[in-house]
Amino acid sequence: MFMDLSGQKFEDLTVVRKSEKQTGKETQWLCRCACGRETTASTYELRSGHKKSCGCRKSRPKAHDLTGMRFGRLTVIKRVGTINRRPIWHCKCDCGKFTDVRSVDLKSGNTKSCGCMGKHQALYH
Repeated sequence: MFMDLSGQKFEDLTVVRKSEKQTGKETQWLCRCACGRETTASTYELRSGHKKSCGCRKSRPKAHDLTGMRFGRLTVIKRVGTINRRPIWHCKCDCGKFTDVRSVDLKSGNTKSCGCMGKHQALYH
């Protein structure tokens, strides 16, 4: 039984019309992604949630907000941007200095201070 999905929205995809390209028995649909690109998807992919976008960054999960969290001697103040798709956070150290740190370094424990902790330890070893 044919079901017209035209105009229906599935996550970031809005079905425009039935596609001229057909593969096997499954109906293919021309869809417009929230980012503006077009892609095709089968009825199954759309209805099951296996295809939610054209594959663009828009559909990827947003970075977890670290504002206010503490990592070692650092307190996260705000997000200041990204480098190589990795979030960068502006942090205040317990010593009073500020530093910008990648979230991966905060979460892994690679960065626990503005650098003052390393200097402090070097003085006493």
